[in-house]
Parts: sequence; structure tokens; C-alpha cells
Amino acid sequence: MKINNNIQALNAYRNLYQNQQSTSKNLEKLSSGLRINRAADDAAGLAISEKMRSQIRGLKMAERNAMDGISLMQTSEGALQEVHSMLQRMRELAVQAANDTNTDEDRDQLQKEIDQLKEEIDSISEKTEFNTRKLLDGSSAVLTSFPDNNSATNMTNFPQVQNANYPTGTYRLDLGASEQSVNITQTSAGINNAADVTLAGFGTDEAEGAKFGEYSVLIRDYNSETNTARVEVLDPDGLSKGIKVVDTNGEGDAARDTIGGLSIDVGKISGNGTVKASIEVKAQLTLFQVQDEAAERIRAPKTLTSVNGNFKYEGIEYSYNGNIADGEETFNLTNNSLAFQIGPNTNQDVMIDIPRMDVVTLGITNINVSSNTGANQAIFELDQAISKLSDARAKLGAVQNRMEHTINNLQVTHENLTSSESRIRDADMALEMTEFTRNNILNQSATAMLAQANQLPQGVLQLLQ
Repeated sequence: MKINNNIQALNAYRNLYQNQQSTSKNLEKLSSGLRINRAADDAAGLAISEKMRSQIRGLKMAERNAMDGISLMQTSEGALQEVHSMLQRMRELAVQAANDTNTDEDRDQLQKEIDQLKEEIDSISEKTEFNTRKLLDGSSAVLTSFPDNNSATNMTNFPQVQNANYPTGTYRLDLGASEQSVNITQTSAGINNAADVTLAGFGTDEAEGAKFGEYSVLIRDYNSETNTARVEVLDPDGLSKGIKVVDTNGEGDAARDTIGGLSIDVGKISGNGTVKASIEVKAQLTLFQVQDEAAERIRAPKTLTSVNGNFKYEGIEYSYNGNIADGEETFNLTNNSLAFQIGPNTNQDVMIDIPRMDVVTLGITNINVSSNTGANQAIFELDQAISKLSDARAKLGAVQNRMEHTINNLQVTHENLTSSESRIRDADMALEMTEFTRNNILNQSATAMLAQANQLPQGVLQLLQ
């Protein structure tokens, strides 16, 4: 028997201490409802759950951002709806004014109402706001301008940007000549031989199905009696654009025909003479380059289209009047599009530009119904304005619908991520209560055994009597 060290008491005390620590943790988890209250409870789980918490809170805020974005667009669309109503009223007045049953005084009265409606359209454009942010004054649009040293002659509406993802910067447009002609001379060694001429870099309007690249012109099967030859044009893929029998004109003058959108001039052909041909195309369709400030040139002519006097390339559109001279034009592009943060992380946004919607933008500044001719012109211009406004409203409506689906997706993602975070971080109350009861019983037992262990050295006194 030993009295200096009571091993049984020390063992009972150690178990009692451990049980008390476990009980304390049980009480902490039961009172907080969390399985992880500090990093020591689960270091890896804490790191994972904190990352999840960032995403959860970001998703909730992104959902609110999307709702605010919808509210902003609804405000804009509501104002545009009123502008639409005024344009419809103006068109109604223009139709009335086009009737020659009206006197000059009658048309003057109609014009006065139209002028008032135009002023109100400008007023709505300037004053429509969402939480003090102006919406229809052009401050939320992609803006373009020409530097002072550029003439931009024969260009209108240049450029009209239809893609809000362009970065702010300076872009360069290289223009080819409005027309180019290439003369080809080919020796013909006999009646049935073919002259094969390849021209590089020319094409026709892509809207008509033509392609850019190298075109081949084949002249064969010359008939000296009828002064005709078969002419065929091959596109860059080697596909025929058409075959025609062309009059070679025995007088020596060039005969012109059109094959596959190209003009072909074929001169006099003799048994051992020459074949002369020329192709005239619109060269401005063969090259469209956009260059940013870093001098990185984008050359992708296959994406270029020209329809009804408009060139389009990657969302940038400009209109032209007549021929465009050779040269180079530089324009500045400033992207003021609104960015709606609809995700919890960087670059998870939606860009939308809201164009200015005043009478100048709508193209109705100078409408005048004081005559039959003016009234009919006003009807045409108002139809164009209504169409432009309809496009703007349709775009806003489409984005609103997109944002509503975004909100639904954010809610589902938020719910699932919250469930995952809960499995890591939250306490299982039933399990914790079970462990608390067990540890509480062990505490009572350990306390009783510690008291008994402390009494064991008292037995030594019996030996000393």
C-alpha cells in the first residue's frame, strides 16, 4: 500500500475531467444548434462551410440584384410604353392630315398637337429615372463618336452598336474602294481551249449567299461562227455560280453579262487572239477590319453582311449613303451599359444598354403634316420610329424574362447549397442529447468513484494501530 500517490484517485479524476469536457461541448452544441462552433471542432469542415456561406450569401444578394434589375427595366419599359402610345397618336394624326378634306388651318391644328407630343417624348427621355439614375437619356447606352480629325463622309448612323459586350476604346475601320475593276488578258490557242483566270479578294453581298475569297472565271468553247463562248464562274469552294453563253462581239467591243452576281466583260475572240474580261465588284464588301488600342486586328470578312445599305459585323452596324471613299476611319466606342450582378462571383453579370429615346433618336424631329406630302412622309417616319421603339421594348422584355428565370435558378441553387452547408455545420440535436445524457451519467459516476478513491489511503491507519 502506498500513500504518496493515489493512482486510483488520479485515474478517477482524469476520467471525470474528460467527461466534464465532453459534457461542456454537448451543452455548447445543444445551446447553439451548431456542430462546429470553433475551428477546433472540425478544421476541414469549417473551411468548407465558410466557403459555402460566402456563396450562400452571395446567391441571396444576387437574387435581390436581379429583382432590382427587373424593377429598373420595368420602369424603363413603362416609360417606353407611354412613348409608344404617343407615337401611335401622332401616326393617327398624320393619317388624318393626309386626307385632303382638311384645310390648311385644320392641318396646322393637327401639327400643334404633334409638336406637343414630341416635346413630351423628349421630356420622358430626359426625366425617366430609377432611384435618381436616368434611364432613357442615353447615359446607359453604348456610345460612339468620331474624333475631330475624321470626316466620316457619306456615312450615317455610324456605328450603331448592337452588342453591349464591346470594351470601351478606339476602333478602326479600314475601307476599300467603292468600286474596283480588274482587266484580264488571256491568249487563246484555239477554238475549244479554255481561258482560266483566278481573281483574289473579291466577293459579292453575303446576304445573297456569296462567299469571300478567290473566284475563278473560265472561258471555253468559243464558236467562231456565232461569236459566242461559254463563261463559268467558280466560287472559293470550287462550286459553280453559273454558266452562260456570252456574245464575244465580232466587232471587237466588249460584251457584258452577269454571272453569279459578278459583271463579266468579254472582248473579241479570234482563233489565236486574246480574251479580255473584267470583273467589277463592290470592294468595300471584301474587307472589314476592327482594330483596338492594342493593335490587335480582327479580319473576319465572312461575318460581314450588307443589306439595304447597312454593314454589320460582330454587333456593330453602320449605314452608308452612296459610295464610300478609300481610306480609314477611327471611331470611339464608350460602353456605358448597365451591368446586373446576377451571380455570387466575379464576372457573373448581365449587360444591357438602354438607348436614348428622344425624337432625334426616333427620327421624327422634322415631321410636318401641313401638306399631303408631308403627312405621308410623317406616316413613314412614324412607322420607322414605332418599329425602333418596339425593338427596344422587346429587348427589355426579353431580358426581364431572362432575369426571372435567373431568379428561379438562384433560389434553387441557394436552397441546395444551404442544405449542404447545414449537413456540415449544424448539430444533430438527437445525437447530441444522447451523448449529453451519457456524459452526465459518467460525470456522476466519476465523481462518486473519485470520492471512494480518496478514502482508500485511510486504510493505512489501521496498520499503524
